[in-house]
Amino acid sequence: MKIVKWFEDWVVIASFMVIVLVTFVNVVSRFTFQASLAFSEEITINLLVVLTMMGAVVGIRLGAHLGFSYLVENAKPAIRRSLIIIGAALMIVFLAVLLFWGSEMMIHQMVRGRATPSLGIPQWLFTLSIPLAGLLGIIRTLQAARVSLHEDTSAEAVAERMAQEAAPVIDEAELKTHTTDRQGGRK
Repeated sequence: MKIVKWFEDWVVIASFMVIVLVTFVNVVSRFTFQASLAFSEEITINLLVVLTMMGAVVGIRLGAHLGFSYLVENAKPAIRRSLIIIGAALMIVFLAVLLFWGSEMMIHQMVRGRATPSLGIPQWLFTLSIPLAGLLGIIRTLQAARVSLHEDTSAEAVAERMAQEAAPVIDEAELKTHTTDRQGGRK
């Protein structure tokens, strides 16, 4: 799953970087040469769809989506379990719709040979993010539900998890380097 995590993260990062770069170049071009880049809107809109879809998957993976966590965390165990299962089931239904209809739309674009107007890039390459996000979102929702069903939701446990997430991670190699620096006075 590390490759999938890496893929999710880098699709979001690359999409955002290209959007920023194209928009910046377009603004500079408009003010410097009084001419806009014809393809800038096409690229930014299509990449914004990719960024949104894959960003939603990353949000599911990180547990960053809005929710009624107060209700779930303070509910009795049986009710808590039911709320988690119902919430996950509703998300999976929505993501399955994205997977199904997004796949159908992508296939139609491939068959018809639809391309972007300015650059002529096959439109299905951008639309692929919709069914892909549906599939990856279903996987991440199942993972998140499984974790939620087995984690302690007491106030102390939640506070401890939040503190661990906020604390910097220091590996042993870095710890040894700092110890050697202090003892030997080297840097």
